[in-house]
Amino acid sequence: MPRKIKVVTVSMPPKGNTVADNWQRALSLLDAACAQQPDLICLPESMLHVGTRRADWPTGVQTLPGAFIDELAARARTHHTYIVGSLYTETHGCFGNKAIVIDRKGAVVGEYDKIHPTINEIQSGVKPGNEAAVIETDFGRLGLAICYDIGWPEHWATLAQQGAEIIVWPSAYDGGFPLQVYAWTHFYYVVSSVWGDHSKVIDISGRVLASTSHWSRLISTEIDLEKEVFHIDDQVEKLLCVQTELGDRVRAEGFSQENIFTLESNDPAWPLARIKATYGLENFRDYHARATQAQGMARQSLVASGQLA
Repeated sequence: MPRKIKVVTVSMPPKGNTVADNWQRALSLLDAACAQQPDLICLPESMLHVGTRRADWPTGVQTLPGAFIDELAARARTHHTYIVGSLYTETHGCFGNKAIVIDRKGAVVGEYDKIHPTINEIQSGVKPGNEAAVIETDFGRLGLAICYDIGWPEHWATLAQQGAEIIVWPSAYDGGFPLQVYAWTHFYYVVSSVWGDHSKVIDISGRVLASTSHWSRLISTEIDLEKEVFHIDDQVEKLLCVQTELGDRVRAEGFSQENIFTLESNDPAWPLARIKATYGLENFRDYHARATQAQGMARQSLVASGQLA
């Protein structure tokens, strides 16, 4: 079935230099996000410490449960939305840079401690996390990464292996092109929420669907977690049949340089599984797997005939 959800993300550049200032700014942005009636709201990394000095610790370091998380939870419950963001936390005397997932009922249903903190964070007492996190939600599987995690491709691959369909990346900087690479490589959505100007929603094709800017600190975008990527080989005419017979009940987008197209359904009576079965379409992953198998069989044949050592 189509799984279309509304995602809101915000950017929060350094402005106030106190935890109290950031507390109010974060809640103000959250209230604006809640007004969009979204399914998912994404907030930045260590949002209470944007622009503050690490020397000010432990001011603003949170516990779970805690007063700030209670405020996030109350809004999640009131507006029936998921909220994801990152905070510096303290547990049994240990600091962590923790991403939390709050569900529509206001419950904390997921936590992730940043596996790759910066050297400065480590020197300030932040302990590295140990495990990737993919959280089950009522709309799909949500993976988590934080800021400097961007530099470890294996983390993003692990999230894909665990079935993540959308990755939320709270960060202190914009991230740029690598986020698009990860989205394309693993065919999942990536949503960033940053201190800088450019929080983004990135499509499974690697294309940026929407971005905040220097003047606009909030974006709202609909995405479909059922959407898939297809290679064009032997499928161009099939796609035309789909578009001819189903019309606006489907949405296709082609990418000429990459030789791919994406397909999503706008009609619950025509989920993507039915479209693929009816029109004989094969998604990119399945086609790639079949090509890999054909290559392996060809090599075995060459070895058996003595043409390949």
